[in-house]
Amino acid sequence: TLQIGATEDITEYRYRGANPKNYVTFNGETWRIIGVFPTDDGTGKIENRIKIVKDQSIGNKKWDTSQSNNWARPATLNTELNTTYLNSLDSTSKSMIGNTKYYLGGYNRPLQIQKDVMYQYERKIKNTTSNEFYYGTNPNNLVGKLGLMYASDYGYAASDTCTSNLSSYNDETCTSNNWLYNIKKNEWLLPQRSNYSGDVFNIDADGLVGFNSASNNNYAVRPTLYLKYNVQISSGDGTSSNPYKFTLDKNEDNSNANKPVLASNMIPVYY
Repeated sequence: TLQIGATEDITEYRYRGANPKNYVTFNGETWRIIGVFPTDDGTGKIENRIKIVKDQSIGNKKWDTSQSNNWARPATLNTELNTTYLNSLDSTSKSMIGNTKYYLGGYNRPLQIQKDVMYQYERKIKNTTSNEFYYGTNPNNLVGKLGLMYASDYGYAASDTCTSNLSSYNDETCTSNNWLYNIKKNEWLLPQRSNYSGDVFNIDADGLVGFNSASNNNYAVRPTLYLKYNVQISSGDGTSSNPYKFTLDKNEDNSNANKPVLASNMIPVYY
């Protein structure tokens, strides 16, 4: 449970540890469930929704070809994910993806930051000066279909045995107990470096979180997305050999949007 205001709490559920049972088939491919989150659909309506990430990279790409860390500009990778890549998905999968408010906050010193503090910076809920969150006039959010993982997503995927700052996640205790450390390549993340216009956060091949040039590096890309509130798990047990499968209840109204989206046959998502 995270407190995000003076009186407002939210509860998030995340898969954590070395190899949780969170495999799912989506678009005929292997994806993984990051967790279940109260999610803003871009209009201020909050819905409990499943967030997934592709298990493998769709290729090595530049975050932005114009040396900008403004995802909302839009960045080159933002455009590709929300046009070319989105259009390549099958029609059933596309119908399951909901609009989502992606938070674009960042930080300037990843060497000194823990996952929970990074979470606050990404969403600008930490009581500090605005220039520590965003570079220049970069906006603090953008509504879209597809994005990248937050640095905090990667941080929270490690079990509690990992107590390091994000820049020290290359420690064996962290890498061996974090299911998101599975492709072992340099990989792009969503947050920006807030004190330099051309840098964004990334996961290094050895597991640590740092930042690098958006335009000078071709790094692995794993799309993330939030499913619509009425997408449920219909079968499977979440293992790699029997992954979950989704169904979309087209007849369900929005009255249950704030109730947990865990289907009756779904195992709990551990946080």
